[in-house]
Amino acid sequence: MSVRYVVLSDIHLGARDSLLTHIDGAGAIADGPSEVLRAFTAAIGETMGGVKPQLVLLGDALDLGLSPFGDVSKSFLQLLDAFFPKEGPELFQREIIYIAGNHDHHLWRMAQDHGFVTALQSGELPGDLEAVTAVFGTPRHRCRLMESLIAHRPHLTGASVRIAYPNWGISDRESGRAVVMHHGHYLDGMYRSLSNVRGFLEDSDPRPSTMRQLEQENGPWIDFLWSDLGSAGDVGGEVGSLYETMLSAGASHDFAEGLARRITGGLHTKMGINPKMPLKYGVTLDNLIRAGIDITAGRTAERQRDGYGHVLGADEIDDLGWYIGTPLARAMDDELAERPRELSFIFGHTHKPFQDELKVDGFGLPVAVFNTGGWVLDEPTLMPVQGCAAMLVSDTLEVASLRLFNDPTDGTIAPVRVEGSGRVSRLVEEASQAVDRASASWADFSRLVHARIIEEADKRTRELLERSNTQLREAAE
Repeated sequence: MSVRYVVLSDIHLGARDSLLTHIDGAGAIADGPSEVLRAFTAAIGETMGGVKPQLVLLGDALDLGLSPFGDVSKSFLQLLDAFFPKEGPELFQREIIYIAGNHDHHLWRMAQDHGFVTALQSGELPGDLEAVTAVFGTPRHRCRLMESLIAHRPHLTGASVRIAYPNWGISDRESGRAVVMHHGHYLDGMYRSLSNVRGFLEDSDPRPSTMRQLEQENGPWIDFLWSDLGSAGDVGGEVGSLYETMLSAGASHDFAEGLARRITGGLHTKMGINPKMPLKYGVTLDNLIRAGIDITAGRTAERQRDGYGHVLGADEIDDLGWYIGTPLARAMDDELAERPRELSFIFGHTHKPFQDELKVDGFGLPVAVFNTGGWVLDEPTLMPVQGCAAMLVSDTLEVASLRLFNDPTDGTIAPVRVEGSGRVSRLVEEASQAVDRASASWADFSRLVHARIIEEADKRTRELLERSNTQLREAAE
């Protein structure tokens, strides 16, 4: 089979609710891969039929946003032991491509800092941190954290992890095809919060026109909100996962109010800044911060809540078209002699896999759009549109979605299958045949995934009931 890249996103290694994190009976990170990870490795290896593609991790592979660095590191070693075993065939090439997301934005910040210091040591004096990387070509930055973990496996000497941000892609001028990958957080208004503030203050378009502006305005907000709260002690634990707040309007409102209070209180006590100071048109700093939190964390949570029945809402589709048609298109224009005739765009972040085509201004043909879904269980039970897929990219830059699982709504889990965006695709046909040949291995994978989903659902239901009973007793007292 002509698969050149396998793209995985939203693995959230280190998170207890990730299907790929192996935890023991006491809830600690265990040694070795989980049963689900072992089954996936066996099935994808059989499907590849001896072909060794390159692995692309499309953001949130490490759950630094909510899990301690130590847990994340141990879980990444589990992945290495599955994909690159000391004994037996290795599943992928030894050079991994890593595109940071929101939960692991800290990795990009580390690469930025290292690049700046390296330039200083060589006698240069850069004007600032490098905001973004080129879309196309081999990324020049290395992920020092992941390569340091790889060093714990001496048989992987020479293996590397190259990090790109916020996009990475491949293009072929002769065929007119290109594939671009982005984790997906900048399609989400929550992560463009500071751009929204800038738009309010300047009375201008809040959506940035370039990748550099997008990252420079909002990268610090991602660092503050998500990037490494897993190592923030009690504060990180108190913030928890925003996904949990989506269960109710009250929860998301409380989250927004609590975060706003923390920011304004910190400004006053630690920096001597009065949150009641007027800024513009009678608006105080306190008003601005609360409004900014509400229109991002609060309202975006509400929009995501309403989106459990579909993969994208109207506003999200509009944001997707903006991202591809404006900052991404400008970045491609800067690097390519001409825009690709056929563009495929792969992203994750939403944990809701799908494949489709989207008409985007500036592109002659509809853009093929693919979402990877995710490997975490965000709810006590998955919603029908939640699930996971792996993206396959061929030598000729065709893309196919290997649909791994969705919510078992009728008590059964759908078989693993291959789907395309709607274009005629040789890869979809080849991959479908390969999956059929490995059907027994994929059936084992599906069985283990289903069992893990049920186990987690039962556990969370018990926890919710215990929490409710505790609250009722406290209220009665």
